[in-house]
Amino acid sequence: MDRAEAKHVIEALLFATDVPLSLPKIRSLIGNVDSKILRQLVAELQLEYERDEHSFALVEVAGGYQIYTKPEYAKWVQELFRGKRTAKLTAAALESLAIVAYKQPLIKSDIEVIRGVNVEGVMATLLERNLVQVVGRDPRPGRPLLYGTTPEFLRYFGLSSLSDLPRIEELEEYLKSKEAERERLDAEIDQELKQYQAQHYGSQEEVPFSGQQPDQPAEDEAAEDEAIEDEAAEDGEAGPGQPGPDLPAADPQPEQ
Repeated sequence: MDRAEAKHVIEALLFATDVPLSLPKIRSLIGNVDSKILRQLVAELQLEYERDEHSFALVEVAGGYQIYTKPEYAKWVQELFRGKRTAKLTAAALESLAIVAYKQPLIKSDIEVIRGVNVEGVMATLLERNLVQVVGRDPRPGRPLLYGTTPEFLRYFGLSSLSDLPRIEELEEYLKSKEAERERLDAEIDQELKQYQAQHYGSQEEVPFSGQQPDQPAEDEAAEDEAIEDEAAEDGEAGPGQPGPDLPAADPQPEQ
């Protein structure tokens, strides 16, 4: 294929993937293309997206490339996936994740020694979120599991590789700031949605129950019911809970 077609194929792959694509992976998919040319084509796509002021950009992340929405449009995209939002990481999870990122590979008890608390539940959460993984076994007695970070960890925090991590004393604050940014965007989306609903639909009044009129107190309704019962009794009609004139009182039902 020629250069132009190769660029179109690369672009199609990048649009279709939900994970970063490495250059070797792209090359294996499109055929025998020189690695230098492949890098040039990817760089050209990055420049074109930036030059044409698209709402997305081609980002190098987690050892590969992926198309991302620009931050200024993130809140609208998050609204699209409102029901699929993942719960934010707790401070305990972020602290443990920071330790794994800098000390990997390490065993669970090493994390507990550093943090001074049990991390069983925290590690289960990080494993479930695919932010850490088992990378082997330690030679110490019992051969405990060794843990390290995953490519998803890099993608989640927008890192190209572990070498992009900030200094260890800054890492925990960095991870917390990323989570705070996600929470802030969620709050902005909720606020804008409420404003939109108020502008287009107005405030919603509470619907009354049991046929009660909006401006009629429950006490007045009860008084009306009592007056109706008295009037029915005077006319010889059966009121609620009373037998009619031609009907015998019902025998009490035995307890079940």
